[in-house]
Amino acid sequence: MSLEKGMKYFRKIPVNSTVMSVALGTVAAIGLGLATGYARADVKTAVGSDVSSKELRSITVESWDRDYSKGGYGWEVSTDKDTTSKDGVYQPVAATLQAEREVKLIKGTPQDVRENLNYAEARVLGVKFGFTFPGNNVVSIRPPHVDQYVVERPRPFLSEYAVTGDYKSRSCYKDPALSSIASGRALVIDCLYGIELPGEVHQVSVWVMGRGNEYDLEGWFEDWKGATHIIKFGSINFVGWRPLSITIPKSIPQDVNSYPAIKTLVFKQFKIRSRTDTSLETVYVFFDELRVLTDIFEVHFDGAQLDFDKGDCERKNHLLKLIRDNARNPQAYSQLVDCTKSPGPAAPFQNAPAGQPTNP
Repeated sequence: MSLEKGMKYFRKIPVNSTVMSVALGTVAAIGLGLATGYARADVKTAVGSDVSSKELRSITVESWDRDYSKGGYGWEVSTDKDTTSKDGVYQPVAATLQAEREVKLIKGTPQDVRENLNYAEARVLGVKFGFTFPGNNVVSIRPPHVDQYVVERPRPFLSEYAVTGDYKSRSCYKDPALSSIASGRALVIDCLYGIELPGEVHQVSVWVMGRGNEYDLEGWFEDWKGATHIIKFGSINFVGWRPLSITIPKSIPQDVNSYPAIKTLVFKQFKIRSRTDTSLETVYVFFDELRVLTDIFEVHFDGAQLDFDKGDCERKNHLLKLIRDNARNPQAYSQLVDCTKSPGPAAPFQNAPAGQPTNP
């Protein structure tokens, strides 16, 4: 049934307004699902997939309730008119002749985020900034350079060190033990600071409290190929808490036609931009509950558990951990594998005693 026919059908039914709202919302949701078509590449197996192959979930990927910066400011804020560090150390408060900015974590939550109302440790990210002159003024809000926000991106090609042999293992983490990438191969590894988003993301939202300032908010995402995508959340020229949402375009790659199929996005930063009508008042803006609507289904098949080497094992473990951490029933997924037991380089089999068959 089309959306138009469905709405005509419900208009003929004598029901109260509450039932009518629910009914129309259901038809609208069905129509939206048909229009957007949550299609993805997926690995095609011999047995196919049933309706459980779509596991859409709303997941909070950043609540700002924990201070990984260890400095009380949570995330780092900078403007295009100031310096972001002093002697290599980030300063949460800074001012120049052209701009001022400050960032801190503050106790509180939007009242509509019901699960946070009785949570004593609920916090929001508070940002203050101002500019001396009108024009193209930009504020950047990004995760701090700490291990909690590190994302290692191995590129699908070897580096020149694979030929020369002059390769030293590296880790993007200050604590190398956190790295999930085997270092025995000369991979090109990009080190990103951001939030790796689980599954195939359809929508992203964030709660914003504005005070009527004429600025626009945008989000920056990096796909698995290294391309950056800028998507506009819209204006923050409103008063009070409001959820701002965006839809991830289908043109942004998030999967491949091989296993593992999912290729995750990384959320890198927010940017707040002035407009032609922006005044020069000091701006106070607050953020909470960065969420994604995502499909965390990953295909399973006989043989998926077979590892070629440690690197192959750790690559699959990394994606499986993202899925397990955000699944409704983590126990329904296989446990993480002990990659230290993965096959090593080729070696001859031991000869069997005389009169017994040898290993094939």
